[in-house]
Amino acid sequence: MNSEFYFINAFSKEEFKGNPAAIVFLREKRTEEWMKSFAKEFNQPITTFITIKDANSYQLRWFTPNEEIDLCGHGTLGAAHILWSEGFISSESTINFYTQSGLLRTELLEKQIIIRFNLKETTQNEVTEKLISAIDFPIKAAAWAEDRYILELENQDMVHNLTPNLEAIKELEGPGIIITSRGSDKYDFVSRYFAPKIGINEDYVTGSAHCALASYWSDILNKKEFIAYQDSERGGEMKLKIKGEKVELIGDCVTLLKGELHN
Repeated sequence: MNSEFYFINAFSKEEFKGNPAAIVFLREKRTEEWMKSFAKEFNQPITTFITIKDANSYQLRWFTPNEEIDLCGHGTLGAAHILWSEGFISSESTINFYTQSGLLRTELLEKQIIIRFNLKETTQNEVTEKLISAIDFPIKAAAWAEDRYILELENQDMVHNLTPNLEAIKELEGPGIIITSRGSDKYDFVSRYFAPKIGINEDYVTGSAHCALASYWSDILNKKEFIAYQDSERGGEMKLKIKGEKVELIGDCVTLLKGELHN
């Protein structure tokens, strides 16, 4: 039987919004080089490869057009959505995903997907000249979130209108840089994420970044539950709940295309 592929939009109820991804359900073993080449050919922010491990358990690997990465929120959301919506697994069953970042558990609740990630602890950081050179607005505060920087700006308009210095961002530690501010209306906070070092100049909606943002804004707002919006060109929203050392990312997903691989 041929392997199937799907094209989805994650963290959105609407098509052409949220973060796009290719989801590939592999029914035969493929080499890492083949997966890298496929992801480059598909040229999406992420390509997720699913392989069966055992009952209700699957192996996940994520590739940008440039390289494999250890964690991807929207690629995980898309994988869970496909497994449930295409009938690979009962919607009443929890899915276990085995990844390079450990075991990820997902479940479906009232048609929304819940993914549990490790919370990324944040610590305040000096606003250095390197950080200042990364964007064109004044930085209110900076933090280090285990593997990447968070830069807080004064308001949502600044986040929306900023122009990143992609070459300066490439020189920073970590895969990318998170820009954030308090939100308005129904959103507790907003953000944008830039990762030119791994081939994504701006990611549309970034699950892994919100593992850090939940920690950062919990300290400031003294809250454990949030509604967040990533203010990219396509935009996307999610709910977040901190539970101990874990954070739940809750969002929607839609399928646009599906097909089969023929070789």
